[in-house]
Amino acid sequence: MFTLNGINSGLDTQTLIDTLVQVQRLPKETQLQRQKNVDTFELSALGQLQGALNAFDTVVSDLSDGSSLVKRRATVSDMDVLGVTPSASSATGSYTFTVSALATNHQMATADFNSTDTFGTGTLKLSVGGEDLDLTLDSSNNTLEGIRDAINNAENNPGISAALINSGSQQRLLITADNTGVANTVTIDITGLTIGGGDQTITTGLSDLQTAADAEVTIGDPGNPNSIQVTHGDNTIEDLIDGVTLELKSVSATPVSVTVFEDESAASNAIRRFVAAYNDLVTTRNSVTSYSQEGGAAALHGDSQTRILSGILRSAVGDSYTVGSDTLSLAELGIITTQTGTLEIDESKFSAGVSTHFSKLESFFTGDNGLMSTLSETLDNYDSSTGLIKQRMDRLEDDLRDIDAETLELDAQMEKVRSYWVDQFLAMEEAMGQFNSSASYLTQALSSLNNINNNNNSNN
Repeated sequence: MFTLNGINSGLDTQTLIDTLVQVQRLPKETQLQRQKNVDTFELSALGQLQGALNAFDTVVSDLSDGSSLVKRRATVSDMDVLGVTPSASSATGSYTFTVSALATNHQMATADFNSTDTFGTGTLKLSVGGEDLDLTLDSSNNTLEGIRDAINNAENNPGISAALINSGSQQRLLITADNTGVANTVTIDITGLTIGGGDQTITTGLSDLQTAADAEVTIGDPGNPNSIQVTHGDNTIEDLIDGVTLELKSVSATPVSVTVFEDESAASNAIRRFVAAYNDLVTTRNSVTSYSQEGGAAALHGDSQTRILSGILRSAVGDSYTVGSDTLSLAELGIITTQTGTLEIDESKFSAGVSTHFSKLESFFTGDNGLMSTLSETLDNYDSSTGLIKQRMDRLEDDLRDIDAETLELDAQMEKVRSYWVDQFLAMEEAMGQFNSSASYLTQALSSLNNINNNNNSNN
């Protein structure tokens, strides 16, 4: 960069130019930086609030479907015989089951054949569960290996698997139904095949390794003539008792007791998660709106939008909600609001409150006009991608981009100002140079004139 050294004027012209530019730049630069600091400060605070709102919104969404509140648990007297998985809709109560038989899948094997044996050409039909699988056999696939591959690779396979068993130097084709139950017995029809003189008949020596069978379960005392006997094609039974899935594992000589009961601990834990998320939100809200003599005002201190949000949330968690012909509030569950706005669980009342009002919890939290519905409506206004907080953050980000653009424009303007002053001081230095040259000439001329006068006076 071109600089002036003040060789003629003796001035520090570069410093003078820097000072003049800075004096002109400083007011606008200070204004832009002040606004940038304010916007950045507010944007950071809104980001913290948005994060806390989002975390709280997630918990509210999880609670809204009620599955974490109204859970069921089950105890089983013999887990080696029976597995039980209740759902939120399971009927509570005690049940007795005796597993007389497990469901099995049909499995059969052919006689021993050589790997090169062929089994005719045409259509080999296999059936299972009322569905047919037609295999077209020709010279390219009418061996045991070819039939195995045709079964396993069939796009319309209704549920049949095939494998080869090597028995010494010979092979057997193993055919297995994928699903259990008598309805899934596999049959083979060879009437569509043309058996040539050198061909074997694949059904010759065909034998069952395992017959298809249904599961057999007795509900109640098997010695009681009024007990209920149930057969089922699968070892997983989902429709025997409303909302309860039974997994049959083994045959039992004695009845297995099952008790399905309300899981109050799951509801308690879900409510605790809600309280924790709400408190995190309130703590963040308090932080970004606080004021202290030492730290001054936080970014959102006195912010009306945040104040309105706080009021809505405080009102929502403090209200009572209609549950049937009754009402319920968090206070009745042992949850109170503190002076700082957070929620506090009174442990001595909480457990009793959940137990007493367990049947009302789903309606209280997830009903159409329940707590979660009220909170979700508020959160949609504030926390969504087009919510009030996001709109404010977008505006601040736009302002910051504008400030960056204005700063670049200011830089360009100041370069023009610098160029102006460089030109002015350069002109001054040139003028000073000419003045100094003229002064030197005049000084030399006067000195010569004085010398001539002095010499003339000496001669006289």
